[in-house]
Amino acid sequence: MPTALIIGAGPNIGKASAETFSAAGYHVAVASRTQKLDAKFRYYAFDASKPETVPTLFEKVTADLGSPSVVIYISAAGHVSPPENPFDFELDEFRNSADVNMTSPYYAAREAVRGFEKLGPSGLGPEGGLISVRWKRFYYLDEKHADGTYVTSDISGTGHAEEFLKLAKDSKQGPWNYTFVSGKGYTQFPHVESAPWKP
Repeated sequence: MPTALIIGAGPNIGKASAETFSAAGYHVAVASRTQKLDAKFRYYAFDASKPETVPTLFEKVTADLGSPSVVIYISAAGHVSPPENPFDFELDEFRNSADVNMTSPYYAAREAVRGFEKLGPSGLGPEGGLISVRWKRFYYLDEKHADGTYVTSDISGTGHAEEFLKLAKDSKQGPWNYTFVSGKGYTQFPHVESAPWKP
C-alpha cells in the first residue's frame, strides 16, 4: 500500500486530502504542530518553522508506513504589512515566515526525492511522485475563481484534494504552476503583465 505524507494538515485542505487519499488506498501520514484530524490518520508532531526537523519527520514516517510516494506540503506563514509601513516585519517573524514558506518546503522536497529514489519508478508506480526529475513530478497548486481572480477565504479543501489525487495518478508531468478552478480542474488563465516598478 503506498504512503501519502501531508505536511501542514489542517481541517480544510489537509482533512480533505487525507480522506481522499485514504479512500484511494493510501496509508496517510499527517504532520502538523497539533493534531487536528481524526485519529485514524497516523499523526506526527511537526513545526514547519524548524526546517532542521524535516529529515526526522521523513525517517519516522518511512519507518512506520514506508517511504512516501506522494508528499503534499500545505504549511504556510503569512504577514500583511500596512501600505504606510511595508517594513513592519520584525526579524523573528521574517525568519519564521521564511522557514515555513521556503526552507522547510525545500528540505521536504529533498527528503521526498531521496525516498522516491529508494522506491524507484516501479516502487512509485503510476500514482507516485506528486512532489519532475525523470519519473518524479512537482507541482505548485493555485486555486482561482472561474474569472481568474485569486481564491482567498473560500478555499476548497475538496477541490485541492481532488486535484492532488488526479495529479498523483497521472504518470506525466503537467504544468508545474497548476492553476485550477474547483470542480473544473486545470484552467490556463491569460498572463497578466504587472506594471513595471518605477522608483
